[in-house]
Amino acid sequence: MPFLPVLPEERASAEVRKIYKYITRRWGFLPNYFQALGHDPQLLQDQVNLYTNAMNEERGLPKIIKEQIATVVSGINMSSYCLPSHLEILGRMGMDKSLSRRLSIDYKSAPLDPKVMELLNFARSLLPIQATCGGLTSRSCASWAGTTLLSSTLSWLRRSTPAPTGSQRASASLPTLISP
Repeated sequence: MPFLPVLPEERASAEVRKIYKYITRRWGFLPNYFQALGHDPQLLQDQVNLYTNAMNEERGLPKIIKEQIATVVSGINMSSYCLPSHLEILGRMGMDKSLSRRLSIDYKSAPLDPKVMELLNFARSLLPIQATCGGLTSRSCASWAGTTLLSSTLSWLRRSTPAPTGSQRASASLPTLISP
């Protein structure tokens, strides 16, 4: 059960429904994370653009390695939004369920290529010691009222997502990513 209220497709505006359809076409399902962002269409669009460019483009690392890193980080952070989505994506990419679960629970015990393990260890080293949710401990997050947590999380995400300016905004807009 998500901490933040999600915005189901049937209650979403036409703009948000268009973004939801893009996500569903691209990933085959609509993660709770993006439904929670549906309350702020611009933030939703910015996060979809960020995720699409970072995770789906074949730059740097293969997509499956990026998803493995995301799964490990989501498992360490105990993210109730991200972890189920990354596990689902790994499954759709053909990864065995038991291996993807192991990545999320105890990645060091997973039978992986040593180079991939190095990447996972490096990703782990970049995380704070205690998992946080928008600067709050996960215990604090669970006790917050939904509306307050939603507002705080959306504000935090707005601050942590760079806003495109001028010509960047045009090139970063959702329609450039959505194909009919």
